[in-house]
Amino acid sequence: MVQKILSLIMLLLSLNAKSQNVDESIETEDHSISAQLYTKCFENLNQGAEILEKYPAFKETKPCSLAYCMMLLSYKDEEIKLVAEQRLQGIATQLFQEGNPVYLISGMDSFLTAQEKNKNLEDDHHIVYISYAECTSPEFLRRSADIVNAQTMQLIKQNSLR
Repeated sequence: MVQKILSLIMLLLSLNAKSQNVDESIETEDHSISAQLYTKCFENLNQGAEILEKYPAFKETKPCSLAYCMMLLSYKDEEIKLVAEQRLQGIATQLFQEGNPVYLISGMDSFLTAQEKNKNLEDDHHIVYISYAECTSPEFLRRSADIVNAQTMQLIKQNSLR
């Protein structure tokens, strides 16, 4: 009987402890410029449209944002990877033309680094820094960042030569 009472007390205490931590689990939305540009959908992307039409998985979805196209590079199919690369270059180009060149960063505290660098968007060619991963990231994300960053830097260089 004592064991049942102790078990009941432990159960009640654990429920009470869990209910005190509810506020910590509430997610907040990130409305920063980097989050907006990372998820912005570019409806006019047409690179690889004919290839994507062959795959039923892409009938209902639109790979039109940096975030989505970065994930496309995780596919094993080389055709899809090629489409992803072309779309990432297209998005980087459109963002540059809109006056929002982006540079993808990762690593420890990269989110904080991006926040700090994005406080003043009037410096360093108006680059918006986007943290895509903390500490470690898979190869396909690093490859995506290389593609976007190379395109952005090439466009900045071409523009400065004019």
